[in-house]
Amino acid sequence: MPNVIELIDVNKTYGTRIKSQILYDVNLEIEEHSINSVVGASGSGKTTLLNIMGTLDRPTSGEVIIDGSNTNNMTQGKLATLRNQAIGFIFQFHFLLQEFNVFDNVLMPSEIQRNNRAEVKERANCLLDMLGLYKYRRSNVLDLSGGQQQRVAIGRSLINNPKIILADEPTGNLDLHSSEDVYNIFKQVNKEYGVAFVIVTHDKHLAGRIIKIQDGKILLPSRSAR
Repeated sequence: MPNVIELIDVNKTYGTRIKSQILYDVNLEIEEHSINSVVGASGSGKTTLLNIMGTLDRPTSGEVIIDGSNTNNMTQGKLATLRNQAIGFIFQFHFLLQEFNVFDNVLMPSEIQRNNRAEVKERANCLLDMLGLYKYRRSNVLDLSGGQQQRVAIGRSLINNPKIILADEPTGNLDLHSSEDVYNIFKQVNKEYGVAFVIVTHDKHLAGRIIKIQDGKILLPSRSAR
């Protein structure tokens, strides 16, 4: 199966006078339609890895290939376009805009992409229905529970029909029941839409593939026993 993201010999170092290397010689392939968990101790480089995969940060050396395009020499403008088209992001905090309702928050990334307005609205309604939020589409996001707010963030990440979702501890602020709901939604989206996922999580039983990172180095990816 083709890769949606590929990292080749990626290293990341911060600082100039005092240097701190975070990632070491990372080689990693993320296949289309796959679900992947990134697990490791705090400070092991999980978030840095996710940021480089999402082109939010550049590697010090090595190559990052997104949907077949090498991003190394892309301008910031081209990177932003590729990111908005191919990648959706979900974070531990939802970063919803409080002045907008649920429907408008989901639509937000499409405003940058300038897609067909009618088609985007129809997609937003379908996503909200799948997420169990259709009846709340005109509600202010502040009126929702934490689990519901994170579901809005999931809808927002899917509005541009990305090939992959990068999620950084998306259930870190949720209770056990809401966390389970979010993970079940990920599996449903993967099955129905074919979207790949890379999820930084402490739940080693979530995904079919577990990517372990230790001291900035990728250990041999494995399959979950589940």
